[in-house]
Amino acid sequence: MFYRNQVPTLKTKRKTFIYDLFADCPNDEKDDFVQNGRKAKRCYNFRINNGRLENGYGFTAFKSPKSPQNLAQEEVVELVGDNISSIWSFKWHNETDDSNQYYMMYYNCSDNFHFDNLFGERLLSLTIPCDFTSTPIGCPYRYQGQDVMVFSGEGSPLKVIGANFDFTVESAPKLISICTHYDKLFAITKGARGSLVYTDNTNILEWNDEQTKHIEFNDERGNLNKILSFNDYLYLFRDFGITKISTYSTKEDFSISHLYQADGYIYPGSIASGGDKIYFLERSGLKVFNGTSTKSLPLECDDLLTRDDNQHSSGVCFEGKYYLACRLNFDDGKKVGCENNQDFVNNALLVYDQTSGEVEISRGMDVRTLTVLNNPLKSKLVACFNDESKNKIGQIEKNGKLFDESLPKEWRSVKTNFGKAGKLKKINKIHLISENDCTISFSSERQKKSISVVGKSQPQTILTSVLGEVFELNICADGEAKITSFQIEYLES
Repeated sequence: MFYRNQVPTLKTKRKTFIYDLFADCPNDEKDDFVQNGRKAKRCYNFRINNGRLENGYGFTAFKSPKSPQNLAQEEVVELVGDNISSIWSFKWHNETDDSNQYYMMYYNCSDNFHFDNLFGERLLSLTIPCDFTSTPIGCPYRYQGQDVMVFSGEGSPLKVIGANFDFTVESAPKLISICTHYDKLFAITKGARGSLVYTDNTNILEWNDEQTKHIEFNDERGNLNKILSFNDYLYLFRDFGITKISTYSTKEDFSISHLYQADGYIYPGSIASGGDKIYFLERSGLKVFNGTSTKSLPLECDDLLTRDDNQHSSGVCFEGKYYLACRLNFDDGKKVGCENNQDFVNNALLVYDQTSGEVEISRGMDVRTLTVLNNPLKSKLVACFNDESKNKIGQIEKNGKLFDESLPKEWRSVKTNFGKAGKLKKINKIHLISENDCTISFSSERQKKSISVVGKSQPQTILTSVLGEVFELNICADGEAKITSFQIEYLES
């Protein structure tokens, strides 16, 4: 008599895991296993667009239209001099034809200022020589109804430069920040960082100590670094806090309110206003101030920001996003772009969406300063750089490149057991659309495997075989990138 074989066999279940959370901020703080397995542990030089991985932010050579009547036709702006260290936006009102003209102004290592018309013929940059021995502080100012720039720094007295004049003010102290508010001139000076200087005479060309008065600040919030006229009040950003000054009809009547005391140093270069908010970086993370209160932005990548000094950070708000050039500690042993130069200052651009709260990170670019060339015709976000790009001005693009060089891209998932601890799984298929070449890697406690994907516009199914209980996914691309509809198929015992 024959009996049926009663030996048990291994039963498996076929399951699908869809990576539909590409848009989530990379989280480098929480333990992997308390997070959704679809989330990113690390992501840079990819830009997130409705759940797709696409080219990240980058910079191309700055271009500008030759005519306000044809804004679509642009040409690369030819620059003068080397080692461009700062850029400013400048407007001049032409009273002859009652029109506004818009310029980009920049400073180079030859200690010269240069003007370029943003919407007109550019035969050669207008050059204004100066005696500054290092990059000066530049502040916008109104003089006799015109927009001018006030420059203060080492090696030269204060300079006031407009479209048709250039004045030197021998009596003025070295300035850190300046603004006018309710018919008064307010300033922070380099020699007295604990005092706010003000005067009723808003003609900066007549600056002298006899006309100025001081408000002293000797509390624990530290030195004054930046002064802003915002939402009808005056705000002082200090080493460790924010102070509000209210002015009233009586000339000497001020109300002083200390609104915020930081638990870490506030980096002055990161302070930027956008809409009804001011964004800034302090040592404990990214913050937002609404004129009354300050709160931390709930970024899941704060740990990247707070492990390095960001004294040289630069922040601006542009088209609903806060852009921060900064130094991030990726702590992965890799060298991307500018990180191959041991003297890099900044290595990343962090982009925060003011509406959605989404964060995107570009890595490998040593941005020195960010500037918005703001005008009603065609505004642009531009930058100058510290490294081998120091002779260039770049404009922001969504191309994943630093000028002509593609920046390597990486998206790495948190470790996941697909919600089944202690279960053996086998990843056997990948389904995706990748229009460009990329590399997909899986690693588990048992195996590692990398797969080279050839770019196609149609869906692809790629066979693989990786065993393990816990997996980590890595997506890398060296050139163009557009990846969507990504999912894996696995067998679970």
